[in-house]
Amino acid sequence: MTDAIHFPGAAATGDRVPALQGMLVAQSERDITVRVAEGTWTFRRADVLRVLESDTTAAAPGRPVLVDIRPGATADFTRRLRIDVVDRPMTLASPPSPAFGDDLLRELTESWADELQLLDAPGTGATFTYCQTKSQAGSDDGINCDSLD
Repeated sequence: MTDAIHFPGAAATGDRVPALQGMLVAQSERDITVRVAEGTWTFRRADVLRVLESDTTAAAPGRPVLVDIRPGATADFTRRLRIDVVDRPMTLASPPSPAFGDDLLRELTESWADELQLLDAPGTGATFTYCQTKSQAGSDDGINCDSLD
């Protein structure tokens, strides 16, 4: 899985990635672990260019730091989740839809169709596709596809 760190108002310039701001909670010869609001990042020491003290005065455990990361670095990200014991398998909930209920879903569908300039008329949705090939030797082949969406 590939993910990216996006900081508001911070853009990468050249080969430098914006510094990650968080709390340094662990470091070893191999890894550096930084806790942020969304979870905890663990980087290989070779992917960390430098660790600077931060001016942030937070009451969280650890020491406030800014971490410069090498572009293309790989990292592990963990999130703290609450687990409830239930009679079904443990799963992660999917992100909520931007539309809740039939009316909002209809409005979202209509706005999507307007952006794509799709017709909203009864009877539309049927498509017909035909592809034909002809050779100089007189061969005439074709394929036909109907779809009622």
